[in-house]
Amino acid sequence: MPESEPKPRLIELVDPGAGQGWKAVLKNGKSVVVHEIPVPAVEAAGAVPRIQRLFEHRHPALSPVLAWGTDPNGLWVAVEPHEGVPLGTILSRGPLTPPAAAALGASLLSGVAALHEAGIAMGGFGAAAVRVTGNGEVRLAGHPAGAVRGAPSQSDLRADVRSSGMAICAAFGVDPAGAPAPPNIPPGLVVTMRSMASGAMGPAADRAQGALREMASALLAPDRMTAAQAELATRAGGREMPSITPFLPKTEAPAPAPAPTGTYTPPPRDETPLPAAASYEPPPRAPEPQAPSQEAIPWAPYTTTPPVAPAEPEPPPTPLVTSPPPAAPEPPGSTPPEPSPFATGAPPSWDTPAAVETPQEAPPSPAPAATEWDPVPAPMPPILRQQEAAEPAAAPAHTSSAQQTWTPVATPAWTPGGEPAATAPTVTAAPEAATSTVPPSAPARQPSVARPSDREPGERPGWLVPAIIAVVLLLLIGAGTGIYLATRPGNSTAQVTPTPTSTSKTSPKVSPKASPTAGGTGPQAVPTYAPASAAPVTSVAFCIASTHPCAGVRASEYTSCKINGPCRVMVELKFSSPQRGTVGFMLKFFDRCTGTTTDLAGNSYVPPGYTRVDLLKVVSLPTGAKSAALVAVSTSPAAAASTPLLLGSSDTC
Repeated sequence: MPESEPKPRLIELVDPGAGQGWKAVLKNGKSVVVHEIPVPAVEAAGAVPRIQRLFEHRHPALSPVLAWGTDPNGLWVAVEPHEGVPLGTILSRGPLTPPAAAALGASLLSGVAALHEAGIAMGGFGAAAVRVTGNGEVRLAGHPAGAVRGAPSQSDLRADVRSSGMAICAAFGVDPAGAPAPPNIPPGLVVTMRSMASGAMGPAADRAQGALREMASALLAPDRMTAAQAELATRAGGREMPSITPFLPKTEAPAPAPAPTGTYTPPPRDETPLPAAASYEPPPRAPEPQAPSQEAIPWAPYTTTPPVAPAEPEPPPTPLVTSPPPAAPEPPGSTPPEPSPFATGAPPSWDTPAAVETPQEAPPSPAPAATEWDPVPAPMPPILRQQEAAEPAAAPAHTSSAQQTWTPVATPAWTPGGEPAATAPTVTAAPEAATSTVPPSAPARQPSVARPSDREPGERPGWLVPAIIAVVLLLLIGAGTGIYLATRPGNSTAQVTPTPTSTSKTSPKVSPKASPTAGGTGPQAVPTYAPASAAPVTSVAFCIASTHPCAGVRASEYTSCKINGPCRVMVELKFSSPQRGTVGFMLKFFDRCTGTTTDLAGNSYVPPGYTRVDLLKVVSLPTGAKSAALVAVSTSPAAAASTPLLLGSSDTC
């Protein structure tokens, strides 16, 4: 009976697995467990090739068959005494982590696919058939019993894939019926394993394995596979993976909490400046033109002409002058017609802060006049003209005519105060600082608007287009010259000049002249040695510059023969189809006086598929002839004759 080795002797009985089993030792001394599978002799004989294939080609995801054989009771196989821990025992303590479950599913489907490829189907299996070894390897056990089932059916293959899907769902802790899956498992992976468990994946185990690897590609990374194998080995040994939480100090956990809160406080601080940015609105900018107030300093020299006003210095303005620059725009309101405020206004022309206090003293005397000056800060330029005119009354007239654009209301305000000449210029000094602040702001903005100068559109230089045209013409001329040089007749000096052209030009054929009939002393007619054409030869002709020129032949290579002397012939052979065999010709020398024919050697050539071949041959003609003819006759691939080439006298012998 076929067997890998004789059946070992029984040492000790063990719990039955797939049949009856006992402990034994093989010939090589390895301890095994022998399982007997009682089947009819016919089924055992049919299972021999499949069992032998499992024995010879072991798969890492299948429990190895260490020995096998047949006996009258059926089939026996020897397996390892410890095939691993059943998956049900491991999962009784809880599901695996996603990487370990993915590794288990990939190995299990790999083993099932190997079984199906060997022509074996288990017809479904339980969690006890999935074993995990002590080093974390996943193996499928009990498969030798499926070898005796015969050729697997589609239902058996589908049952194996369904059992694999159920085992994978159990490893992940996913309910195959559709209950919510754990959140740490990708939804696509959940759908894949449920499809396998429900049978929707079909009977193809390799297809199911590919789908699982695609959906769990992140979990099957090399680093995670190593960690998964370590976890499987730990769980198979009856232990659990240690949690990392106990190793984290509990005191450090709350400490980071305040840190983030401290970091979150600055964002509100960053947000608070946003309203500050809004403070740069136009209203604040109006009082800011203190810088332009410096431009008012050049106006002070004009007010220096009436420095008589400082003769009335009052104590309040003097300490105010010493103060640093408060807001300068407010002094315009401090312009009462009384002489005392005018005297105080002279110092503020240099330092605007002094004018800030003057409005406080001024309101009791002329409150309405101050109100008129606030809206009318423009009379400053006319006042300068008044200083030049030295008349206070004339000044208002000029102001009204020149500065009507500002406000004509300013003229009546100046008329009552025009009596003191010295006081009028001092009053002008105060508005100067205020009014000067407004005009300089406008010129400061005007240059900013005028900055973008008109840009002329960039144009390409005028010489660019002619240069491009010249380059294109040079390229065209060079290309034309190259084409002409490449297509002009060649200057090859080889004796054999094949020309591969499929459209050869038909050269004019020289019709043989009628020779005088033989009789008396006249030359005889040239006999016909072969027809003018014979397929595939269409024509044979001598290349003669005057009567039959040949393309690509130099002038020094044309046919040139003299009677009783050397002769150089260039014979042109044309064919109806490309020739790849030997083509050649021979020469017939006919003495027209004696009527004798002499054969002269020709030339031959093997073309690579040409329809026209030019062959050169130099021969020596027989001597003693007075009138002769030379005929070229093709020798292969067919015999065809050329038009006779007449030599010597054509009338007499």
